[in-house]
Amino acid sequence: MKRLAVLPEDRRSISDWFVRWAELVANVDFKRVRELFAEDAFAFGSKVEMVTSRAALERDQWRPIWPTMAGYRYDISTLEIVVSPDRRLAVAAAIFHSTGFHQDGTRFDRPGRATAALVRAGIDAPWYAVHTHVSLKPGTPAPSYGDRPEAA
Repeated sequence: MKRLAVLPEDRRSISDWFVRWAELVANVDFKRVRELFAEDAFAFGSKVEMVTSRAALERDQWRPIWPTMAGYRYDISTLEIVVSPDRRLAVAAAIFHSTGFHQDGTRFDRPGRATAALVRAGIDAPWYAVHTHVSLKPGTPAPSYGDRPEAA
């Protein structure tokens, strides 16, 4: 068996979701990113073994990480997508790039990968993440020491 073909409009909407997610991470915009995630989203990450709410994800994963890095963006050319036959559930993964900061302020490449499980109420409705897993590329220094402000 192979994956089902992904319709161009689904690829575009999921790609747009990833681009928007990256923009909000890059801008340290915790308020607006909440609009992309279900309240009961569950996640794994570099700071948390597992959380089961958007509030915990923000508090325990996003807030400790996002201000410490810069230039977060997805390489959309690496985006892999699976969409359910009813087109209301999707799983997608992509490579990201960012810049980390050593304690002395010097920069380093901070690449990684992310997976998102997305749901929507209908074909024309927006996607919401119900699960994410974001991790660094193996061998990438984990701590970053930037201190960027949260978006207003």
